[in-house]
Amino acid sequence: MTEGTKDDFYIEELKVALQEWHKSHKELTKLTDERRQRARLVRNLLSILKLQKGESGTRDLLEARGLTVQARPFLTIDTLHTAGAATVVRRRKGTRQAVEPATVLEKGTRVKMLAGMYEGYSGVIASTQARQGKRGLDVTYFLSLQGTRGDRKRTSVKHGALNKSWHVLND
Repeated sequence: MTEGTKDDFYIEELKVALQEWHKSHKELTKLTDERRQRARLVRNLLSILKLQKGESGTRDLLEARGLTVQARPFLTIDTLHTAGAATVVRRRKGTRQAVEPATVLEKGTRVKMLAGMYEGYSGVIASTQARQGKRGLDVTYFLSLQGTRGDRKRTSVKHGALNKSWHVLND
């Protein structure tokens, strides 16, 4: 085989490969645009349902119709209850353990501090914050506490410290 025929062979193969790549790229671009439009439609329909039924009503309706799994990528983490069990994470010393959303505590839950600066203080969960972190949903509780002498303090605790440095009171 001469040098010229080798070059012609490789050029022809490159030409075919480039044509196939451009064809695939064009199809992928078309699919991406179609996917984007359908996702926008789904988000709009979910927004309409949320306006009409509310957040929990929409979740209940999706669950009743068996659409929870399909709709999950479009649901936002506006409330802790919309987060799936796999996204709520309890972390302590680098370990990860999935927590059921039902175990995430509600505002007003009575708590008592077991360790730290506010050991012995008791109070309520004033608010809850959930942020999507690198390792999943990070849940922080903001507590309004009262000491044995009546002094009031505010602090925050992580969900992973539950039953370690603080616990829920069963009144």
